[in-house]
Amino acid sequence: MIRQTMCMVGLAVLDPLGELRGVVAELLTLVIQVTAVLLAIAIATGFLEAQASYVFGAPSVLSALWFKIGAVIICLVIALTAVSISNTLVGILF
Repeated sequence: MIRQTMCMVGLAVLDPLGELRGVVAELLTLVIQVTAVLLAIAIATGFLEAQASYVFGAPSVLSALWFKIGAVIICLVIALTAVSISNTLVGILF
């Protein structure tokens, strides 16, 4: 019993930031998931906005929508690379 306790204490000393690293990784995973949901909402609203502007004949709204499409594509690229970026940040900081 004493030997097992000493081994556990030894493991805790070897990695003092292990639990913090796990919490930060879970928090970053949650942020990435929320970002993915917001990205899906932006794509859906962009599609609906484009359809409505085409139906109602508002070309100015349709032309302004291209900027929104560009922003969504940039967000998509960031969301696809977010996992590797967050793992790198956790590795560097902790």
